[in-house]
Amino acid sequence: MSNFPYKLAIANQLTESQLDESVMICIRAYINSPSIDVMTGGNKSLVGPLFRAMIRACQLAGRVYTATVINTGAIAGLALWFPPGTALWEKSDAQKNLGFNQFLESLSLKAREWWMNTYHPALAPFIKTALSPHTYESSWYLNSISVDPKYQRQGIATNLIKMVEEKAMTTSILALCTDTDDNVAVYKALHFQYKGEAPLPTQEDEYIRVHCFTKPGAARL
Repeated sequence: MSNFPYKLAIANQLTESQLDESVMICIRAYINSPSIDVMTGGNKSLVGPLFRAMIRACQLAGRVYTATVINTGAIAGLALWFPPGTALWEKSDAQKNLGFNQFLESLSLKAREWWMNTYHPALAPFIKTALSPHTYESSWYLNSISVDPKYQRQGIATNLIKMVEEKAMTTSILALCTDTDDNVAVYKALHFQYKGEAPLPTQEDEYIRVHCFTKPGAARL
C-alpha cells in the first residue's frame, strides 16, 4: 500500500477538534441511512449528538480506528469496533453517560419509547441467530464505519476492516449489520458472508430491512 495516501491508526484519544471532525464525517457518510433517521425520530439536529455518543462510548470501551490524510492530517474515515467481551451501551452506565443518556432525553417521547421497547427486542434475537455458533460478545463487532464522501472509493473502508481482520483470533469473527442495498453489495464484495435480514419496525409502523454479515478473522482463513 505504498501509494495509499492515508495513515491508519487506533485513535482512542481524539482531541475535541478531532471528535468534532469525526462527528461531521459520520453525519455526511450516513446522510441516507434509514436507521439513523429512525433512531433520531426524524430530528436531524440529533444526528450529531447520536454519533458523538457512539464515538465517545467506543473510545471508552472499544477501538476507534481512523484513516488520516498523510499530507494534511485531516481525518478521512473512521470505524467503531468493539472487541470480544465489549459492546456499545450494553450494561454500561459509564458508556451511556458519555452522551447517550442526554441524547435519549432530547428525543420525542415516541422515539424514546422506540429505543426502550422496540430496537433491542426486534434485533437481538436475529443477531443471536445470525452469529451462531458465535455470539455478539465473542465477535469483533463493527458498530459503524464512515468515510467522508470526498474520500470514498479509495480503499479506506476496506483497510479499516482489514486492520481488525488481521487482529481477530482463531475463535473470533467479524460481524456487522447494515441497512442499505448499496452496503450489502459492498460487504459481499469484501467476502463477508451474508447471514440474512430482519425487519426493524419504525415509529410509524413501517419497516427497515437490517442485513447481517460475518467474516472469519485472518487467522481462521
